[in-house]
Amino acid sequence: MGDGPAIELTGLTKRYGPVVGVDRLSLTVEPGEVFGFLGPNGAGKTTTLRCLTGLLRPSEGRVRVLGLDPIADHRRVAPQLGYLPGELRPTVTVAVGVALSPDIHRAVPIGRVFTAGVMGLGFALCLIGPAMAVSAAGRRRAQVVGATIAIGAVGFAVNFIALAWALPAPLRFLSPFHYYAPGDALAEGAVLWPQLGILVGAGVLGILPAHLLLRRRDLAP
Repeated sequence: MGDGPAIELTGLTKRYGPVVGVDRLSLTVEPGEVFGFLGPNGAGKTTTLRCLTGLLRPSEGRVRVLGLDPIADHRRVAPQLGYLPGELRPTVTVAVGVALSPDIHRAVPIGRVFTAGVMGLGFALCLIGPAMAVSAAGRRRAQVVGATIAIGAVGFAVNFIALAWALPAPLRFLSPFHYYAPGDALAEGAVLWPQLGILVGAGVLGILPAHLLLRRRDLAP
């Protein structure tokens, strides 16, 4: 891994039988450069990314990532790359998707997926806890759904505003999305205990008043 381009494509071509997915694509991305790779559906964006990550073998052309061939030097290139395919359906969990895809399974150890799943459980508890408190107080299922959606929407909006502008930046600490970092858990291969503790704590703070309200209601004459 030298001092050359981070990505270098020269005449990249990928054919699927008579169909040409990518046609003689050449581009260079320098280290530290932010490169937007845009195009309409069917333009070959996903095919190009798969060739860059070594998941597809080009029909023609030359592909170099960090100066290495992503297929011939896959074991050296893969730890330096991150790729989340869009083909994982929302009905398939990340763990199942990784287990069913040999290419992803080789690149992402299942232990790292488990740590990301633990973060997801903490995030779910952070949303469910306050919703349970609303349910116990209001006695209506519609309020539970509304509270869950509202907490998620408001939390996302607060986090987005805090990231977009400097002045409200401290508000990000009020959003559960600030602490839900499955990508960091995947990268580090360890549970992020401080963030998980905050998510679980927020959920417990919602569950406890819900339990007290329900218990008082059940014991009332």
